[in-house]
Amino acid sequence: MNPAVEIAYSFICLFFILTAAYGAVKQKRELLLFGVCFFCTLPIIGEVIAYAQDNMLFHLVIAMMFLAQVIVTLPINLRHDYKNKDVRALNNKIGITVLAVNLFQGGLVLNDSINVPHQFGYMHFAVSLIMLCSIITSKTAVGS
Repeated sequence: MNPAVEIAYSFICLFFILTAAYGAVKQKRELLLFGVCFFCTLPIIGEVIAYAQDNMLFHLVIAMMFLAQVIVTLPINLRHDYKNKDVRALNNKIGITVLAVNLFQGGLVLNDSINVPHQFGYMHFAVSLIMLCSIITSKTAVGS
């Protein structure tokens, strides 16, 4: 990877991770979703570029996983009743799915299964921790 592109991607990822972390800590759903959603767009771009270089379908599978994450974490302004058990259960399932996909991707990056610098694997683990934190705090805040 070009060093200038790697540095730019690192700063952009860090901005989105910090935004998601702030949203998780302050329990601001819109900021959390904004950070996670736009963080997930960057692996899509990287995987499509990697697919264009070596034509391995594995890159498209990873891109589709992150495209699904972008869709479910779009920070749209929906009004939910968070006291509703079904809404809370659905939000927790979405959070667990985002957590699992980022753990998987972080493992792939750090295992050198794909040609991506290691700091991006750690960033995926950071997003997983942020999602875990938001799941735990949502359960304790609402009193599940």
